[in-house]
Amino acid sequence: MFLSGFSGSPSILPLPDDEGEVVAGYILGPTIGYGGFSIVRRASSTSGGVVAVKIVRHSDLSKQGNIVRAQKRLDRETHIWASLNHEHILPLFTSMHNSYADFFVTLYCPAGSLFDILKREGQPALPQDDVGLMFRQLVRGIRYLHEDAGIVHRDLKLENVLVDESGTCKITDFGMAWKIGEVVEADEEEEEDQENADGFVDVFHGVHRAASVSYATPLAKLKLPRLTRPSGRGARHRNSTTTSMPYNLPKRVFQPGSLPYAAPELLLPPLKSEPCSPHPAQDMWALGVMLYALLSGRLPFPDSFEPRLQMKIMHGVFDMPSGVGQGTERLLQGLMDKNAVTRWTIAMVDEVAWGVGWGDEGGSIPVTDEDSTIRIPRETISLQGTNFGTKEVVVQTRRTRSETFFLSSSVFNSHVCA
Repeated sequence: MFLSGFSGSPSILPLPDDEGEVVAGYILGPTIGYGGFSIVRRASSTSGGVVAVKIVRHSDLSKQGNIVRAQKRLDRETHIWASLNHEHILPLFTSMHNSYADFFVTLYCPAGSLFDILKREGQPALPQDDVGLMFRQLVRGIRYLHEDAGIVHRDLKLENVLVDESGTCKITDFGMAWKIGEVVEADEEEEEDQENADGFVDVFHGVHRAASVSYATPLAKLKLPRLTRPSGRGARHRNSTTTSMPYNLPKRVFQPGSLPYAAPELLLPPLKSEPCSPHPAQDMWALGVMLYALLSGRLPFPDSFEPRLQMKIMHGVFDMPSGVGQGTERLLQGLMDKNAVTRWTIAMVDEVAWGVGWGDEGGSIPVTDEDSTIRIPRETISLQGTNFGTKEVVVQTRRTRSETFFLSSSVFNSHVCA
């Protein structure tokens, strides 16, 4: 007993996700962010490369109640994330799994999220030129998701867009993403309905909160590409690769995401008798809320009392930011159209996204092409169980053939700033 008092204290073995441990060839560094059920660490390789590692501990998954279902969701998110490849989607470099946690190695984005940048740099809004560049990058990323990958993100918000050291926006967090047209499984539907039974979890972060990076680079130090305004008033719009028709609206839409970004149709009571199939229109409303927040420094439907906030969203009336130009005003109205049938698609937005950031000048550039009309048979459309009949919906959109941008010669040779 006497000698035992001089014995050294038992050594404590490090955990697999502790700072200094090696994961997939990278040495884990300090924690830089937190998710709903994860942490994010900065990590470095022996060659000096820096990445971010998202860590999901199995012990944290078990806190969701049904660990098997939670792991199934995580596996689905991993499958979707690994299948995506686009300059404006946060890449998944590799993943590693053991009995303790799942590790996801991705790009390190020192500027943080658009939400972080808006809080840090906004006065209260960001400069319109910067907003225009960010918005066009978001449009390209979302168009890839909707048209190429066939994915609805379902949780688009400023917190879920990270910005790398080059000033490039990267859409992240695919925990609620779903294939377009794929019916949500019954157990998933029941669980998420239960999660939302008492309203949305957090007014600003929602169920799947994006990592908030604590080591953030000021916007002024990022290598943001700059546009030089052309002297003439010629068309400046880039060619559109496709003219896509809106997808058939589902009979019932799933209720995900953060309340300030939720489309009005998501706030209607779900119909248990009809299948749940997420729709791209949900993302389009959220994109409109994001653009509004970047341009004004505030949300279009602000209210800390959630029932009143839901009523404001369903009413769909908001104050237009000043000085953004008529073109951007029309864009905001098209994105935050409370009628999901006539809400703009990502292809329609891409046709006019060039005007964001030019203020009043962006709305004064003449459109040279004639109107194009998209006709959607109404018998294919039913929203929340409401039948609209058998007539046609006519959606008007204008298109231009080309645009010319003048880039500063020193940056982004491989990027197109549209």
